[in-house]
Amino acid sequence: MTQYIVIGVIAVVVLFVIVYIKMSIDEKKGANSPEKQKIQDIVKKVVPGGESYTAAYGTREELALGGGGRTVTTTTSYWYYAVAFKPGDLYLVPLSFDGGDLSYGEPVHLGKNDLGMVEAKKGYTIFYDKDRKDIMTLYVVESNTKDDKYHPVNIQQKEEAEAFAQFSQALMREVNSANGITDIKAAKKEARKN
Repeated sequence: MTQYIVIGVIAVVVLFVIVYIKMSIDEKKGANSPEKQKIQDIVKKVVPGGESYTAAYGTREELALGGGGRTVTTTTSYWYYAVAFKPGDLYLVPLSFDGGDLSYGEPVHLGKNDLGMVEAKKGYTIFYDKDRKDIMTLYVVESNTKDDKYHPVNIQQKEEAEAFAQFSQALMREVNSANGITDIKAAKKEARKN
């Protein structure tokens, strides 16, 4: 019996080492990856005055529950963005990955005057319209590794993620103050009533 336990422990250790090595390789690839450079190039090309913005990679995930009766199904939708930001101003450039090729759409502008409320959290930011309805939750994280078809890039962006977190905190203070919001929870609760 103890021999099976030892074999099981060895198998777990080997699996851990393999996963760790793969993650380390993906992180190293992402430090100055071609995908990271493409994000920067897209921002410079399609965002007005793009050279003056910090460029980062961002994602949005939306979970939907469906089904009926005793069966519940979940589906997750994914969106990808080149994120361009500077104090008080934000552009999101939609990205798509078709057969490994990266393409992009028209930039969407979210300036401080377009927003009704902002909620900045660690790793993500929630944007609300003037009626305090949720527009989207945007994730800008340090480590993005090519894990599967839903996570298609190797991009390491520690500095950019930290800068976006600071940007989001400042935008939250500015937008919420301009719209008379002192308590985000109370504002969301009030918006649900309407």
